[in-house]
Amino acid sequence: MAFAGPNDSVAKGPVTLYLDQISVLPDARQRLGALRDAIRALAPGYGGLEGAFARHLFAGYLSDAQIAQITQYLARYWFSEATGWWPAFQPIAPVYATGLLHTLNISLAAKDTPLPIDSYWILNHHQVELINLVSARQVTLLIATPSPVEGVPSGIWSEESEAWVTARRAGTTPNEVNPLSAEPLTAGGAESRVRTYRIRVHKPKGV
Repeated sequence: MAFAGPNDSVAKGPVTLYLDQISVLPDARQRLGALRDAIRALAPGYGGLEGAFARHLFAGYLSDAQIAQITQYLARYWFSEATGWWPAFQPIAPVYATGLLHTLNISLAAKDTPLPIDSYWILNHHQVELINLVSARQVTLLIATPSPVEGVPSGIWSEESEAWVTARRAGTTPNEVNPLSAEPLTAGGAESRVRTYRIRVHKPKGV
């Protein structure tokens, strides 16, 4: 359910995927405004944040069973102080909600149509924080966290997404390219070296 592999530095999860999608719809201002109102109503503790996502991000895109599955995942692994990942940084819901509210405020402040949102989950970070990068074209949201504390399936959760990593890695790295030639790199050993590779697209079954 968490859509990131042990060597991945970035991922798309259900919140980021559907947040991006609704931000470019013809009724984006209405949808983003409704999401903002729902999050504001949960202040100051922001308990039940996953329910606001279920109603305003996932509805219309996923089945009831899929929404229930994702909502349970968010409640248990992200927002529960008892069972959530990264206990040293709990409660995470206020950080997540407040950062997302700022993203929505920036998007909705545009005069005509809201600024499109492009959001990603950034892993291997030293703490939990939400980062906004703003241009005249869009607002980028980075949800930065340490890596999850348990193994998760690899890949980005959207076939519309594309992400590349350049880092020193050992072992095998599928989808590697040689930036000097811009050609796929099909040879090379498993030694530790600088590699540029695309994070694989993977959409989990049933979601």
